[in-house]
Amino acid sequence: MEKLPKLEKIIGYEFKNKENVSVAIVHPGANKFDRNFAKCFERLEFLGDRVLGLSLAHLIFSKFSKESEGDLAIRMSVLAGTDFLIDLAKKTKLIECFSYPKDLFVSKNKNSSSIADMMEAVLGSVFLDSGFSEARDVVTRLWGDDLNKIIYKKKDSKTRLQEIVQSKSEELPFYRLIKMTGEAHDPVFEIEVSACGEIASGFGNSKKNAEHDAAKKLIEKLSK
Repeated sequence: MEKLPKLEKIIGYEFKNKENVSVAIVHPGANKFDRNFAKCFERLEFLGDRVLGLSLAHLIFSKFSKESEGDLAIRMSVLAGTDFLIDLAKKTKLIECFSYPKDLFVSKNKNSSSIADMMEAVLGSVFLDSGFSEARDVVTRLWGDDLNKIIYKKKDSKTRLQEIVQSKSEELPFYRLIKMTGEAHDPVFEIEVSACGEIASGFGNSKKNAEHDAAKKLIEKLSK
């Protein structure tokens, strides 16, 4: 708990009830024999993930009013992604407020994922302490100018879809040819793509173009 004042100063919020945040800043690995503690942490992480998602969605929806659903989804996948969260924890020095066993992390991915989980758990704690408005304000302060500083290049629909899907799971979009119609000199390909439990079909005068069309349509479905 001696690290809590520093955390409160960094996020610009003082907790009324310290109980939840005291769980959020201690990784379950530090209490690996306490299953009840781990359950409480995981519940806070679950809540914080949703709080972060809605907060960022609101921020980028308001800030980038001319961007399409797909473009907003790409921004979201970056800003809420594990890599961004671990970098933010280091940059703001929030990581210095967290307690975790140093020998727990055997790979970069495991380390990043765990620190990202703790960031989300803190946001869940703010939400429980004061509601969504305060939690969103914390996100606004922490993410700050990074909303604009993200290197954001226009990407083709297949690349964008892959990034969105991989931000949600470890799977990759799966493409398959449904059929080819038309004359040999003027074919029409129908390609189906599936990911995250959704399916979309695209059409084009080449397999490549049909795949891009299918990816674009699936991005729109996932964004909704």
